Amino acid sequence: MKLEPDYIFPEIDGFKGEVFDAYLADGYYRMQHLIFTTHHTQIDTDSHRLPVFWLRTIVTSIKENKSASTIRKKCNEFIVTYKQATVTEEIENLYALYKDHVNFSTAATCKDYLHMDLCENPWDAWMVEIRDGALLIAVGFFDKGANAIAGILNIYHPNYHQYSLGKYLILQKIDYAKIHQIKYYYTGYISTASTKFDYKIFPDINAMQVFLPVDKKWAPYINFNKELLEAYFFNHILGMEF
Repeated sequence: MKLEPDYIFPEIDGFKGEVFDAYLADGYYRMQHLIFTTHHTQIDTDSHRLPVFWLRTIVTSIKENKSASTIRKKCNEFIVTYKQATVTEEIENLYALYKDHVNFSTAATCKDYLHMDLCENPWDAWMVEIRDGALLIAVGFFDKGANAIAGILNIYHPNYHQYSLGKYLILQKIDYAKIHQIKYYYTGYISTASTKFDYKIFPDINAMQVFLPVDKKWAPYINFNKELLEAYFFNHILGMEF
């Protein structure tokens, strides 16, 4: 199996509706204005390659855990707004604060993270804004298909870290999917060699599925642990004995 990332440029109508759903179901994901799939990642440019597996949540199966309820209560006074995605000066200022706070490499600006000059924006892109009064404290970007959404980027104000705003944005995207009767929420990948992406199984591990790329199918995440997924990676994706 091809280990290096596979990139696809958008066709004239972009990646929208059922076309986007199909790519997501095949293990593809957004990178700026392209879609790609991969079986490994690097947290930093000098770090080792880490095995990864793509995840999605069956929205209708979610039974939120106690942690989700606690976060909703803590954030209950904040103002939530859904709107077509855009990158404003206000959002760039928030992104700069977020970028200086996190301990991994990321794009210099929010615009650079989401967009590229090579081709037109191919997405039906949305965002959820969280405000404390007039102050913008968190933004979550996501793309919409016909029966799926894909979370792309969450940023938040470092001074509000005690509110778990990253997870609160996940809950808000789930709420959007429920309101619009969308079945799948694609959350990105998890790694068998790092805990940095483990927040993506929030808020209900039993509603999660993991993509098995050799089998070309989605399976209940609860049926696997990281040892089993790592064995799958080495035995089937790399074709090596583990």
